[in-house]
Amino acid sequence: MTAPTSAPPVLAPRTWFAPGPLPARRGLPLFGWGLAQPLLGLRVVVGEPALLRAAAWPVLLFAGFCALVALGAEDDAGPRLDVFLATLVTLAPAPVLLFGKTYRRLAAAARVPLGLSPRTAEMPKLRTAVADAVRQAILLGVGLVPVWLAFELVEAFWPAAAPGFVWIAWAVAGFWALHWIVVEALDNGHTVDPAAPADPAAPAVDPWFVRLWQVPLLRKFSGLLRRLSRPWRRELQLVARHPELALGFGLGVAAIIAVPFAALVFRPAAVVAAVHVLGRVDEAAPPA
Repeated sequence: MTAPTSAPPVLAPRTWFAPGPLPARRGLPLFGWGLAQPLLGLRVVVGEPALLRAAAWPVLLFAGFCALVALGAEDDAGPRLDVFLATLVTLAPAPVLLFGKTYRRLAAAARVPLGLSPRTAEMPKLRTAVADAVRQAILLGVGLVPVWLAFELVEAFWPAAAPGFVWIAWAVAGFWALHWIVVEALDNGHTVDPAAPADPAAPAVDPWFVRLWQVPLLRKFSGLLRRLSRPWRRELQLVARHPELALGFGLGVAAIIAVPFAALVFRPAAVVAAVHVLGRVDEAAPPA
């Protein structure tokens, strides 16, 4: 493993858009580095013909399917466009599952253009991907239960403060959603080093949101969160070790996948960005 290279106190913004190590300083430089990663991923995808071809297939196939649905449903151009957009929005989560193996192969192919050592693709089964999607959806909903309960208590016992608490609730919900955007993006960027020995079993460290509810009355709730979040222990530990990087990376990814069709077009850039983040974090990690 190698340590981060030395860097000036403030990195020039252009260096954030080229593959390279983590900034030597934490805080704002690390946040900015993470924020720039999706654009770096887009630059690498566009600049590498093999990556661009691999990234284009999911877009063309999914958009073609939505176009066929629109052509079969309506006769006029206006209604066809409405059906096309409605189909696109309704089925927006589907490409993550349908083209999961394509994105995994893209992640492996992107390592060399990113200046990282070659690896093979990590290929989970479709049923595993579906199960993980269900777990993540449950986590998103279950994690907001305490916010809803708090709002109900405020509305019942302090009605005057309820309008202000709504903004707090939205902020917490947004943070929770952003947290899982980061986790999912990093999960898509994992690759396998076939030459590396199997990692020894490490003691499981509970994520922060599990530890938050480890009080006598809520141990069952924290246990539920622990079981649901088990597939993403690697990603959750990275977020805990590098919160500034995770925040910047999450905001960058959220910005390019906020719109359904944009999410389909730019998801390969997010995958490549995740590969770069994981690779550089591994380089900066101290030897085991």
